[in-house]
Amino acid sequence: MKIVVEDKRKMYSIGVLSLLLSAILTSVSQVYYGYRVQTVHPFLFTGISFFITTVFFQLITSKQKVEPRWKEARSSLFKLNIASILAFMGFYFALKYIEPAIVSSLEMGLGPLFVLLLTIQQKKRVINAQWGIALGIFGACILLIVAIFSGQSAVRTWDQYSIIGVGASILCGLGAVLCTVYSKQLSEVGWTTSMILSKRFYGIILLSFIFTYDVMFTYSVENISWILVMTVIGVLIPMYLLQKGIQYCEVFLVMMSLCFIPVFTFFFQLFNPRLQWSNITLLGVVLLLFFGVVSVFVEQKKLQFH
Repeated sequence: MKIVVEDKRKMYSIGVLSLLLSAILTSVSQVYYGYRVQTVHPFLFTGISFFITTVFFQLITSKQKVEPRWKEARSSLFKLNIASILAFMGFYFALKYIEPAIVSSLEMGLGPLFVLLLTIQQKKRVINAQWGIALGIFGACILLIVAIFSGQSAVRTWDQYSIIGVGASILCGLGAVLCTVYSKQLSEVGWTTSMILSKRFYGIILLSFIFTYDVMFTYSVENISWILVMTVIGVLIPMYLLQKGIQYCEVFLVMMSLCFIPVFTFFFQLFNPRLQWSNITLLGVVLLLFFGVVSVFVEQKKLQFH
């Protein structure tokens, strides 16, 4: 019995550490890619990077002896691919036109709001605290959007693509929530981390190729060095660590770790000379962190009473 408890504590510790490292590496990669994507199509990197990621985890999966339960997993796997398209392609598109900290804030901060909408759709009771959090998040998001279109964000200018970028940020927020839900479902039917990561990016690869097939090969050859580095540091390792966190920790801790990514991103983007300090962005990021953390505690408290 003691050994079982110790094993659970060890797995829990691994999960927590994995979530923390994933958040930090994700923040660094967001800022770096936001700098790199300014002169190229935003889906060039997604196609190349996620193809490499898929091949890597497919090789790992082929050496595992775990038999995938396709019948139970088929629906969740399809939905996970759609959610991944929203989360990642929406995110990388938005990075081209909006500062990384705001993109990250809208994605991660809107998570609790989308969870609330899903709760209403499922006709479950919504407590007053959740409504207060939703209004707070909505206000913080409006503040960040105002910063963009008033020229007070870290990117001082905006155009019509900034509007599309805001929409993409909102979609990737929805996708991030759905990715957590469907990844958890696959873990619960026995899929390993590597199995999930080897099958969840097919939709991204296909759409990226459709958008960039005419320049993808030439671009990948000319930029292969930094693409490989960012794929490993910014996609492959963080995704693996996040999946481990989802596997070993409750949704409470997963969502908590995601809430801190915009804060990390804000401070890492200060090293990018293209971006300037923005008090409004910092205020919006801090507000979203506050309401995000509160929402996670409220959700945890609700679970304790059920």
